[in-house]
Amino acid sequence: MPVNEQPVIALTMGEPAGIGPEIVAKYVAALKRTDFTLVVVGDQRLLQDAAAKFKLKIRKLNVVSRPSREKFVPDAPNFTSLKAVNPKDVEAGKPTAKTGRAAMAFVEKATDLVMLHQVDAVVTAPISKKAINEAGYYFAGHTDYLANRTNTSKYAMCFLGDSLRVALATAHYALRKVHSKVKLARVVRTVSLFDEFLRTIAVKKPRIVVTGLNPHAGESGLLGTEEINEIEPAIEACRAMDINLDGPVSAEAAFIKHLAGKYDGVVAMYHDQGLVPLKVLKPHKTVNVTLGLPFVRTSVGHGVGLDIAGRGVAKVDSLKNAVNLAAQLVRAERPR
Repeated sequence: MPVNEQPVIALTMGEPAGIGPEIVAKYVAALKRTDFTLVVVGDQRLLQDAAAKFKLKIRKLNVVSRPSREKFVPDAPNFTSLKAVNPKDVEAGKPTAKTGRAAMAFVEKATDLVMLHQVDAVVTAPISKKAINEAGYYFAGHTDYLANRTNTSKYAMCFLGDSLRVALATAHYALRKVHSKVKLARVVRTVSLFDEFLRTIAVKKPRIVVTGLNPHAGESGLLGTEEINEIEPAIEACRAMDINLDGPVSAEAAFIKHLAGKYDGVVAMYHDQGLVPLKVLKPHKTVNVTLGLPFVRTSVGHGVGLDIAGRGVAKVDSLKNAVNLAAQLVRAERPR
């Protein structure tokens, strides 16, 4: 299939001192003929070092110094190499401002490519939030950076692990601040983005359940009033938009019913409320999707793995799922 008909996926290498180079090298080494075109955005020296260290045999790369869609080869791993950090300055498990700057250089280049329509989607390996902030990128992670870069105000984090699907009304906030962020408009926005996403992945009439913020979903106001003041009115507003949803219910009840097949997805109120069940049940398969961006962006559902960096034990399942989902979403969004 010609490259212009295949989804073209840019894959960033992530934090150089974490497991990013390892999982990208493992993924590229195992890559066979695909129905998408892969473009790795990183530092070729890091990839070569990882391949040598973990005894991986990587097919000859199609290195493209000035990347453009017509230069990418469908059936070979393409590589856009940036001399972002000297491998001698990288110590496994110890991110620095230098490695954080390199990680963001990869993300910036991939974002340039997708905004110029040279690629169709961006898949990101994990970065260190501490390292990128030390490098002067004052964001809580990829999601906030990409929203800022694209001037996107209505966005949300979503995670998938096989049949489990979760969207977060709030994400990277300290727990003491979450209650002030759970507002009607935010919940409506998250539900509507999630409903649209579920339809994109072929759920015809999504059934969504919304959690409460407080224990027992507030127990009729005895344990908190956010459910009464913000979440319930948001649910009614979404129902008026012909979105099929229930709630607010306690988080444990929401996930039990989702696992039983009653719902197609859960909207959780805060980060750990939504991610603990997902990552306990699907620790290596979880994929992160940013809803609301003007392009497809997926990511691994795990962190930089500083405790296992350099040991060769990092699993590649989440990265593989993230690339496959990105290609699926690109196809789903193309005119038929």
